[in-house]
Amino acid sequence: MDAGTEFSKKTFYEECARILGAEHSYKPWPYGRITRWNNRAAGNGRFPGYGLIRVFGPHHIQVALRRPTELNLLCRSAEEAFAALRTARLSEQRS
Repeated sequence: MDAGTEFSKKTFYEECARILGAEHSYKPWPYGRITRWNNRAAGNGRFPGYGLIRVFGPHHIQVALRRPTELNLLCRSAEEAFAALRTARLSEQRS
């Protein structure tokens, strides 16, 4: 992966953490390609106490949260994912 792709993923995860008010530590991928032998460590997208947000590509983002509300969806853009997180956050504040 090139540096531009890694930077945009890092920015995406930072924005998700900001919206959720959660901690996230981004770790860049140390290898060139993912294989069955080098993919043993937990990757990015884990938000302790909240759930999982994974970026598989610019048009394939999986959101699986337990908190602020249960949310399982597949987003086609980063903006769609951010909007879903903001909506979930607002629903938590209303209750």
